[in-house]
This record gives sequence, structure tokens and C-alpha cells, in this order.
Amino acid sequence: MGLITVVDLVARPGFENLDSVQAQALIDDASALVRLAADPLLDAVEAPDTHPAIVAVMVTMIRRGFSNPMGHQSENLGDYAYTAGTGGGVATLYLTARERKIVRRAAGKLGAGTVTLEGDLPDQLSDTYYGTGTEGLLGS
Repeated sequence: MGLITVVDLVARPGFENLDSVQAQALIDDASALVRLAADPLLDAVEAPDTHPAIVAVMVTMIRRGFSNPMGHQSENLGDYAYTAGTGGGVATLYLTARERKIVRRAAGKLGAGTVTLEGDLPDQLSDTYYGTGTEGLLGS
């Protein structure tokens, strides 16, 4: 199952005539890429429980995959010229850096975290030979 459904996708403008088999294939591919970006936090999530920001990212990804399956950057035909991905993005189904950040934030997987460390080092030599208090100091 995907993070969105074909019904969710067809409800967006530009997908009215999309073949349901192609739509499901694009949804499955985009879902796999989004899950990989937020691994393992979205493994158990299915539509309709997907965060709205992730749905928006997936629709954008699928739109790119549907309108430009070959991943062309630009095309020219006489006076006509079209360029895709001019904002530093990609012209294929893959997530852009900005989309990856949105997905990770919506899934709760931020870049910083904490780790509890335990030390297995032996006691300090100064603690062993001189004590931990004031004993052993000059004048005591």
C-alpha cells in the first residue's frame, strides 16, 4: 500500500486523465522513496493516515514522474523552449533536498538527537592513590 491513494491523487488538478495502473505504480515508487527518507518512522503508515505535508510532497514528486518520466532537463522545438528543475531541483520522481527536509520534519526525524553514553573506564589514578577528598593534600 502507498502513503496516498489513487483517489487522493486524481483529486488534484492535472491528474484527471491518469491511468489508474500508472498512478498506482507512481504512488508505490514515491512511497518507497519517501519511506526511505524517513526510515523507519513511516514503515507502518498507510493512507489516509499520512501527514498532509508528506501528501503534498508526494503529489509534487508524482507530477514530475508523470509529466517527465525520462527526466529531461530541457527541450527546444523552434521558438518553443521548456526547462525543468531550474530551482536546483530534479526533473524526476526522486525527492529534492527541500522535499527530503519536509518529509523528515513531518515524520519527526530531525537531524539532531541525543545519545546516552556510559563510561567503562577505570577509576582515575589520582582517586586511587590520593583519595577523593582533602586527605593527602599538603598541610592536612
